[in-house]
Amino acid sequence: MISYKSEAIMPSLFFFPGIPREFRAQILAAPGRVVFSPKTHTVIQANGIHKSYGKLHVLKGVDIEIGRAEIVAIVGKSGAGKSTLLHILGTLDQADKGEIRIDGEAVAQLSSTRLAAFRNKHIGFIFQFHHLLPEFTALENVCIPAFIGGQTEAVAEPRAKELLDYLGLGDRFSHKPGQLSGGEQQRVAVARALVNQPSVVFADEPSGNLDSVSSQELHQLLFSLRKDFGQTFVIVTHNTELASNERPAA
Repeated sequence: MISYKSEAIMPSLFFFPGIPREFRAQILAAPGRVVFSPKTHTVIQANGIHKSYGKLHVLKGVDIEIGRAEIVAIVGKSGAGKSTLLHILGTLDQADKGEIRIDGEAVAQLSSTRLAAFRNKHIGFIFQFHHLLPEFTALENVCIPAFIGGQTEAVAEPRAKELLDYLGLGDRFSHKPGQLSGGEQQRVAVARALVNQPSVVFADEPSGNLDSVSSQELHQLLFSLRKDFGQTFVIVTHNTELASNERPAA
């Protein structure tokens, strides 16, 4: 189920891939709430999310429910609250009011230690800048979240190699970030986000620092990951193709 309240965020738009076009039109036009309910496992459920910065009320009672293997794009004007919502859903920031459940877990009730462990296991992140550690190889960068989660090298490395190979980087295991192109660096970041097999991956402008070709390749990749692995993505983007669920031509 996806529940959307159009006035809940400062002037912005949500597009929910997988929702029929007639429902998308209602989402854009309706002043109230539109609900679409596919039969799917719920990954994220958020109710009544509020966030203010001083007198600026950025999020005004956001309700959203996201199922497995959905790609949800958040688009809108600068300052509309897109990244704020993404960070709150991803447990990087706290809402002033409201409840968030990820895989049924009420994350606001977790201690900081338990929340960090939960985030490591259940959530992946991709940012506009890859944030790879320059002194480590591509393989080592991908393994870092697995090592933090307590996995051994014998367990983490095969998974990391499998992902890098899937992403077309099978010959780049030993390359450091400075030896990779921008598109390759971002694909390493994607592999790092996926290495712990998270329930959901949050991406904040993942193609914003890429050229048009690399951006389209990343766009294609996200749809492939949904198809092949049933991966759920929540993405802040200005990419209109991605937001409208237009899969790029192969």
